[in-house]
Amino acid sequence: MKTLQVIALLLALRSTSHAQSQTDCQAWKEYAGKLPSNVLLDFSYAGYKMGEQAPPDVSTLNYTVYNVCDYGAVPNDNISDRAALETIINKIGKNKQEAKAVIYFPEGDFILHTKDDDVNGKSYSIDLLMGHVVLKGAGRDRTRLIMADPNLPTDPTKLYSSPVMISIRNNGENPPVLARVTGSAEKGEFSLKVDNTDALAVGSWVILQLTNPAPALIRKELGRAPAPTMTNLINTGVQVIEYHCIKSKTADSITFCEPMMHEVDPQWGWEIANYKHFENVGVEDLTFVGNAKDHFVHHGSWQDDGAYKPLNMIRLVNSWVRRVGFQSVSEALTIDRSANCSVLDVTITGRRGHSAVRAQGSTRIFIGKVLDVSSGYLSEEKSRYADNAGQYHACGVSKQSIGCVIWNCEWGVDGCFEAHATQPRATLFDICKGGFMQYRMGGDKSQLPNHLNDLIIWNFNATATSKKTSVPFLWWDNRNLWLKAMPPTIIGFHGNIDIQFPATQVKRDDNHGQAVSPYSLYARQLSERLGGQLPQWLEELSTGNIPSAVHRPEVASTDADESKIYSLEGCYLGNSLNVLPAGIYIINGRKVVR
Repeated sequence: MKTLQVIALLLALRSTSHAQSQTDCQAWKEYAGKLPSNVLLDFSYAGYKMGEQAPPDVSTLNYTVYNVCDYGAVPNDNISDRAALETIINKIGKNKQEAKAVIYFPEGDFILHTKDDDVNGKSYSIDLLMGHVVLKGAGRDRTRLIMADPNLPTDPTKLYSSPVMISIRNNGENPPVLARVTGSAEKGEFSLKVDNTDALAVGSWVILQLTNPAPALIRKELGRAPAPTMTNLINTGVQVIEYHCIKSKTADSITFCEPMMHEVDPQWGWEIANYKHFENVGVEDLTFVGNAKDHFVHHGSWQDDGAYKPLNMIRLVNSWVRRVGFQSVSEALTIDRSANCSVLDVTITGRRGHSAVRAQGSTRIFIGKVLDVSSGYLSEEKSRYADNAGQYHACGVSKQSIGCVIWNCEWGVDGCFEAHATQPRATLFDICKGGFMQYRMGGDKSQLPNHLNDLIIWNFNATATSKKTSVPFLWWDNRNLWLKAMPPTIIGFHGNIDIQFPATQVKRDDNHGQAVSPYSLYARQLSERLGGQLPQWLEELSTGNIPSAVHRPEVASTDADESKIYSLEGCYLGNSLNVLPAGIYIINGRKVVR
């Protein structure tokens, strides 16, 4: 049955022929025909290298490989291996644009946080401040990085304040303004008029930004007056952040490599600012293991909400997480203030926690093939246990994210996609499956709406909803302070439950109750942009036929002394081949038979 589903998915994604176009839904025809009634944006630029290619095979990068076993780490000994990782990080150095390093964890369990790693009652992140670095294991089912104890909160009254275990990031700056926008642009356009391009280099990354509390602009953005509780919007104002790469320039204009996802009107004070970031950062072929509470309660305590957060990635471009697992974690992964990163083939298992994978304040992030089967007690029926409850907030977006795609993700029956307020826009949830619980999007009432314009829900397969869900499902509930999303475009919503949406609260609700063609909006848009060809990486992700993560000899340490001997799994075995039993070993990156 699973094989048939995979074949059907692949055939649906490949269907770009003229014959297939005769059955395409009306929303696609309006988009493809560039009709005035079109409500869709072009999401095809999301992901690593704008979706045009897969992240590189580590073996082709010619990076220096640092095996943690060379620096004192011992797998499966129940002793913290944190010092070994920190020694490697210090050896590589901080704030390196091109570290050109693979930090390799061979097969086994490696403990990276225990209570003994805390200093004077405080927990600290393991910080990697560098680009061109890959954190790599021997396989998702073979290498485990473990948080044995929780990271303590910096403020116990702030339930989210525990630091993450590993933070790969650029610390950023107060970005200097490089130019002022002088001309208008519509959504989907690439070029802008600016007052000066002297400080703008072709190939550089910049921020297209707007912050303005003008009441007229707020009303224009919302289509109504804000609720008095929306103090972030009222006081700070409309906040739009898009990260772009400059393709070309003239004396008074720039053209981006990617389309703008928000219209630009210079009267409101749009700017071009510098974007300090790192590139080509990867995490792959391992599992992060936490120790989340047995009975998760949303906002119950800091132990519920944030004690076990293994990883975040901040201010990164063209970076990735792939073939990674998260087990019993509070929050799986946050991609923060980043652009064109991909999260591919991720599993979330063990005891359920607070959230799954999110794009936070980021642009064109692709989150694809995340399977969340974490288990636990349901949030409303608190005595009922479900093997597939899922994280409380499923995959999604928060803060000023824009142009992001959540693709072919599946989550549990007790969740809903995340739209965690502080002005996310233009998000595509494409061929996703799972619970559709009301009041689960997230976000403080001061930071609402949950989501602003251009929320697209395409061929969603709903498996459950709450008994407390309003009938019909409300997107902007004036009776409730916690649910405020601008009218979404919903195409092909279906599943084993019937959820109706008021016509006055949606832009479109087409083909309700049945999936439509094209099956995947992202795949069709990307294929059309690339001349009718579906990229190999997306086919592989669709079918599960992803290149093997089994350890390759090339991952043996290249930082080690030439006389050092390693097993095929990458573990250091000493310097004397004569004392080892017959077998195959790695010496200086080559196989040696004894």
